[in-house]
Amino acid sequence: MLRPPNPGRSRAVLLGTAAYTEDPLLPNVPAVRNNVSDLQRLLTEGRPGAFSAETTRVVLDPATPRDLGLPLLEAARQAEDVFLVYYAGHGMVGPERRELYLGLAKSVADAPSFTAFPFQGIREAFLASPARNRVLILDCCFSGRAITGGLSPTHVHEPLIDQMEITGTYTLTSAAANEPARFQDGERHTAFTGELLLALRDGIPATSATEVTLGALFRHLKRVLPAKGLPEPQQCGTDTAEFLILTRPRRRGRRGPVVEPNVTGPPGSRDGLLARRDLGRRRGEEGQTAEAIRLLSEVVPDLTRTFGPDNPETLIGRINLAYWTGREGDAAEALRLSTDTVKDMTRVLGPYHQATLVGQSQLAHWIGESGEHHEALRLTTSVVPDLTRILGPDNRETLIGRGRLARWTGEAGAPAAAARLTGELVPDLSRVLGAEDRETFTGRLNQAHWTGRAGSAKPAVRLLTTLVPDLSWALGADDQHTLISRSRLAQWSGAAGRRHQARQLFDAVVPDLSRVLGPDDRETLLARSQLAHWTGETGEPEAAVALFTLLVSDLAWVLGPDDRVTVVSRARLAHWMAVQGAVGDAIRQFHAVLPDLDRVLGPNAPETTENRLLLAHWRKKADRRLKREIFYGAGTPGGSR
Repeated sequence: MLRPPNPGRSRAVLLGTAAYTEDPLLPNVPAVRNNVSDLQRLLTEGRPGAFSAETTRVVLDPATPRDLGLPLLEAARQAEDVFLVYYAGHGMVGPERRELYLGLAKSVADAPSFTAFPFQGIREAFLASPARNRVLILDCCFSGRAITGGLSPTHVHEPLIDQMEITGTYTLTSAAANEPARFQDGERHTAFTGELLLALRDGIPATSATEVTLGALFRHLKRVLPAKGLPEPQQCGTDTAEFLILTRPRRRGRRGPVVEPNVTGPPGSRDGLLARRDLGRRRGEEGQTAEAIRLLSEVVPDLTRTFGPDNPETLIGRINLAYWTGREGDAAEALRLSTDTVKDMTRVLGPYHQATLVGQSQLAHWIGESGEHHEALRLTTSVVPDLTRILGPDNRETLIGRGRLARWTGEAGAPAAAARLTGELVPDLSRVLGAEDRETFTGRLNQAHWTGRAGSAKPAVRLLTTLVPDLSWALGADDQHTLISRSRLAQWSGAAGRRHQARQLFDAVVPDLSRVLGPDDRETLLARSQLAHWTGETGEPEAAVALFTLLVSDLAWVLGPDDRVTVVSRARLAHWMAVQGAVGDAIRQFHAVLPDLDRVLGPNAPETTENRLLLAHWRKKADRRLKREIFYGAGTPGGSR
């Protein structure tokens, strides 16, 4: 009974109004943009996605009913299997009949009939669609006015779900008829959509299901939202729409392994299969990791069927697939695939075959990426001598293995040793691969990074000041290596005492990172965290608080609440809150984040120790400043803040 949509025969329309230009009673809701873009990714990504990118339409900030209605109607008429509509924004209620209107960019709160989109239009689009199932997800309220922290006041009227009695329709709403939907300034998503997206991306906790259906999604939201003090969602489903699978959650988290030379031939022949496999590897090396995964995912079953599961050609295809899966961001899946493949390589080819050794080096890398730095160091320390002996000291894979050894040495707590190892590696990379090879540039970047991490900020700045122009000329201003090196130069400039220069450099590089790598790339988020910090360090704590407040929500969504960058940024937010004067709120924030710092980084990590001292510092100040309030209560005459 469970089934996913047919991507080619289904349509999704994702609607959101974040900016309201005509009426101050309708405040902007910036989180709506993230609602729509993140939902689009979740619905279209995957193997395959529930909907295809070509048949998913996004309409942001429509100004008039026509701007929303025509794309909606067009998609409705095209959908044959599933027609999904999502809307987030302000909801308004007509003054006479209490009918629902969806807010538009030019809506006026007290004139919804003339300036907003009538819900009747959604209903008509659903009636016009030949789709087998129609799904509506609404994150809005039924109000004519907006109040701080909500999308409407508490007007009493008919619930929306009573208006959707169309066969094959499933409706999911963010709140009951008389409750406001919630949003909070600085959060990445609105409250309802935020929980919905987490479930679609990460799965529903305490269940063994490998997919998320509409019905399971509602039951999960009905449980978790009220527990957080949020409105209880509503649903109305007919027929079997609640059994639709919207996502199969994936576990979270430039050169690939050695492969045979490229050859050509018919697609099903030996030469054709090898050509398809090598094309996947080349696409990955060109930066098209998603395309590499698609090509390799298609060819590996064909290799297995044609050559057999234990053939070296099949095993090489599998280890390539594992590598590019990790490079696309799914380190946990890469670790699983690498573990299985290396086990088979060792059994079939032996532990010292060159493909097995490359696979072992890769496996150690993904173990490190999963957080087990010491185990990654142990395995890399073991495999690098074998790579050197079997492949030779000047083999590319041997040099890459030495770079990984340096990295895990540093991550395991020995940055000075990592700086020494990269310093020894860079001349060999330049001699063997060339001064302008990417691996050489990567080695130079890592040398600067570990030099700074070892406490030598000024030498790190000198190394990066030389590296950035070389990268810009050789690879281009928008190359990932160039942008990351600019970000590292800003970081170590600040650490070397050049606070204003650090802020200026981060001000310049953050937009470029966001444009080229994307706003959710880890390097972009790291640079945003640094920009916020140096904004505070240059005398603007209020601006630092504003930047960190926006950032922390994005970090929790993209990297996860237990990521090192997330918890450190939460602690920095607490510090700058105290500096700007909100000492009481800052202390509460410190108390909340310190246990997470202990757990994630360890009780003796520098960041943990530093923030424990900062808490003691601000507690001492607050205990003096707020003494009367602490002992006699906030309402005591003469109490001060």
